[in-house]
Amino acid sequence: MYKKIRLAVMLFFCGTLVDGGIVKADDDHKNKYEDAYEDDEEEYEYDDEDYYSEDLYEDEYDESSNNDKLMTSEKDTWNIWTRNLAKSKEDLPFTDSKIVQLKVSAEKTVRDIYVIPKEGEFFVQGKLVSEFLGAKASFYKTSRILEVISKETKLIFRANTNVVYENNVKKPLPAISFYINEEIYLPLSTIANGLGYEVEWQENDNMFLCQKLS
Repeated sequence: MYKKIRLAVMLFFCGTLVDGGIVKADDDHKNKYEDAYEDDEEEYEYDDEDYYSEDLYEDEYDESSNNDKLMTSEKDTWNIWTRNLAKSKEDLPFTDSKIVQLKVSAEKTVRDIYVIPKEGEFFVQGKLVSEFLGAKASFYKTSRILEVISKETKLIFRANTNVVYENNVKKPLPAISFYINEEIYLPLSTIANGLGYEVEWQENDNMFLCQKLS
């Protein structure tokens, strides 16, 4: 009788150790992979706002850095992006900031845009105007960079610079871009010409009319 009781106690005790060991092993196994998964999440966490790094694009355009040695033009107009650095500019058709209409010739759609005349250029919301002209535009808030893509052209702007990368080639802007109200404002000529449009001001209609460059 005593032997039977002793055997039962030993079997119970051994079973407890085995079960406890299994539970402990399972817990260790689980914790190990939970920790590894958490580490992977931190390592591979993706933030599209950092797609372009802060220092990827230079702040200023330096003519001497361009192999083509672009010549500065004597005088630029607000509606033509010469891709040169202008010494002077012609007068603007109007000088007060206001809402005007934007239209593409032969299309019915008209869009209201806010225009800021500055430094001999008409500044407009880069993303809005680019999309109106049929391009895909992505704005990265962290680096304040605007990427504009059409069928044949890729333009990359950064706020508070006079630089644009046109199909990965560094070109000068006619004036320094700026950032207000969570938008990058850019010279209208740069967006329109860069996407293959010429633009003219129609005073009677309070409108910028865009037509495809021939």
